[in-house]
Amino acid sequence: MRADLVLEGGGAKGVALAGAAAELHDAGYRFQRVAGTSVGALVGALLAAGMPLDELEATARRLDLATIAPASRWSRLGRWGRKAAVLFERGVYDHTALRRWLTRQLAGYGVRTFGDLRIDDPDAGLLPGRNYRLVVTATDITRGRPVRLPWDAADYGLDPDELPIAEAVAASAALPLAFEPVRLRTAGGDEAVLVDGGLLARFPIDVFDRHDARPPRWPTVGLKLSAVPDDDGFVVRHRVTGPLSYLQALLGTAVASWDVRHLDDPAVVERTVFVDTSDVSTLDFSLSQEVRDDLVDRGRAATRSWLQDRPERIPTEGG
Repeated sequence: MRADLVLEGGGAKGVALAGAAAELHDAGYRFQRVAGTSVGALVGALLAAGMPLDELEATARRLDLATIAPASRWSRLGRWGRKAAVLFERGVYDHTALRRWLTRQLAGYGVRTFGDLRIDDPDAGLLPGRNYRLVVTATDITRGRPVRLPWDAADYGLDPDELPIAEAVAASAALPLAFEPVRLRTAGGDEAVLVDGGLLARFPIDVFDRHDARPPRWPTVGLKLSAVPDDDGFVVRHRVTGPLSYLQALLGTAVASWDVRHLDDPAVVERTVFVDTSDVSTLDFSLSQEVRDDLVDRGRAATRSWLQDRPERIPTEGG
């Protein structure tokens, strides 16, 4: 079955996305287009470039995340150094290693810019200029709006075909205060500051939905790094014990608000695979081999469960 795939962000937890995608592939799904946020953009870029699913899963299991998310030179100086990193570089982690690693991986499949992922799909129902296998989300804090790359590249006076994929993914993964932002120079000489797409749209499940009144040709499947929504009433998700936890709770609530609204829609829940990774920290880039293997296995197990429970029918939403 053909399908579009949407991958949620989640930092170190994103290892689980590889297992979930591999299980879908083993079940016969073939991905036409991929959208992602943060680590979902990273995994999505590899999928869109053509990395085989078994290789993607193997990479997720063996990759030392600290090699692609090293601390900046300031943060290596300890507590005060981390504060200096936030003050002077706007983030504790440097994204240079991530960009270099992803650039090398994509080059192995002959891919560097979004122009290498352009597709000819006149029946997609997409607006002109949106025929690409990959879309990544970011947040432009200089303009206060979400950004979908390469779709919105023209808004900056840039040629979407020439936009490096690694640069867009680095922007999508730039969690505020954790990773340095990506500064995008516009054609007019201005500078846009881009950060984590999850700030405004962590799970863009509807990005490929049709808007031309024609029925979808195939479904969109979402992979989400959280448990299935429940209605158990009051549940503490952010413990507020001091100023830092208070700020973290504020940011977490703001980031999750978009998801909460969408997950009230049964159609969204039905086409989403929920992989419970709540016990793993988003910024724990020192995951052991055992934990990485467990996350990949969780992704596979959650997808198998979703496939067993999903009724086979014509999709009501999709591309």
